[in-house]
Amino acid sequence: MYRNLNTPDKFFGLELADGCALLFVFFAAFMVNREGLFSNGVLLLLVYLGLRALKRGKPQGYLLVLGRYVLMSRFKGVPAFGEAEHSGPEGSR
Repeated sequence: MYRNLNTPDKFFGLELADGCALLFVFFAAFMVNREGLFSNGVLLLLVYLGLRALKRGKPQGYLLVLGRYVLMSRFKGVPAFGEAEHSGPEGSR
C-alpha cells in the first residue's frame, strides 16, 4: 500500500501555491531588471528561503490561507456607501 498517496505534492519543500508565488517573483524580477541575472538569482534564493522559513512547522496550505486573510481583511474594513455617512460620532446620535 502507498503511504504517500494522501500527502500534498511538494517540489523542493514548497507546495504548488508557493511555487506559483515564486514564479510570480521570478517574472516580476526579470521584468524590472532584465540584465541582472545574478541579482535576480539572489532575490529568488532569498524569497525561496523566506518561504521555507515562514512555512516551517505550519500546516498544509498555510500561505494560501494567510494570503487570503491579508487580501480580504482590507476589503472587509471598508463600509458601504450609505453606512459611511452615518458612521462615527455623528451617526451614533
